Amino acid sequence: MSEIDPHEALIIARQRRLEGGEPAHRDRDLQRIRRGYYRPRASPLTASDDHLLRMHAAADARQGTLVFSHTSAAELWGCPMLRTDTQLVHAIQPGKARRTTAGTQIHRLAVPDEHVVELDNGLLVTSKVWTALQLAALLPLPNALLPLDHLLGLLNVDPESDPAAATARAALLEQLPRGVVGRRRALANLGLADARAGSPAESLSRGQMVVLGVPRPEIQVAFPRGDLPGHDVVDFDWPELQAVGEVDGRVKLEDETMTRGRTPAEVVWDEKVREDRLRRHRPRVARWGWDIAMSRRRLGIVLAQAGVVPVAAGARRSA
Repeated sequence: MSEIDPHEALIIARQRRLEGGEPAHRDRDLQRIRRGYYRPRASPLTASDDHLLRMHAAADARQGTLVFSHTSAAELWGCPMLRTDTQLVHAIQPGKARRTTAGTQIHRLAVPDEHVVELDNGLLVTSKVWTALQLAALLPLPNALLPLDHLLGLLNVDPESDPAAATARAALLEQLPRGVVGRRRALANLGLADARAGSPAESLSRGQMVVLGVPRPEIQVAFPRGDLPGHDVVDFDWPELQAVGEVDGRVKLEDETMTRGRTPAEVVWDEKVREDRLRRHRPRVARWGWDIAMSRRRLGIVLAQAGVVPVAAGARRSA
């Protein structure tokens, strides 16, 4: 999550009025984010920044003890999220009625005291554990795996010997309340979560694969290079299909930690050489980027070209 300073970015209409400034709703340089709260129109905000600012506005407006939850809690814990899941601010507050107002959905749920955390920015949030349980019950696939993979990584106390965070996953399953709404979905989503996911695009792709019904891949599999010491690690491996899958993106061409001083042309060439090495182990190599991972239909086509098809379709084809 990209942390912004709400004291600078958030403009409260009543405060400006008390200071004798121009009414916020008449200032064309301001953009309203909820009733009585604005931000400078010219200041670029990431989706994460925007959500954080709306949370601070909600906390100030409610003048009560809001505990941010669900996808808003995921945002506060730094989880990658799809924009469709961050349109509303989610919070828990004692009371009777469930309300959605000014872009904030209030959940009238009980949260154990030990699962309420106060962050350095002053906001209250559900714990990593409670947030994971809420998201597992709320979000459908493929959305759910982006934050769940990340939270499992945060909860993993022994990544050296348990890279998938199986122990943390088992602990979450034990703490899932019996009567929670969406329990069946939560059980399925938690069973799929894996801390080894190397990027949000990998988590998204894995979730799409489940919905597509293709065979479940092994992830983060290492193959010996052969030419030099070391290994090539692939995102997805289907040994029974002699296929591997790789999620690529512009980051490989632009991120200095990944280019290591190489030009984009050199990065592309090195990736080609690496793919040639991989084909010695798996003759079929599928590659795609974020835009294809976002489209279930397009991802299905890319996978099918490498022989990775839905299980039922594969059975019919071999019959």
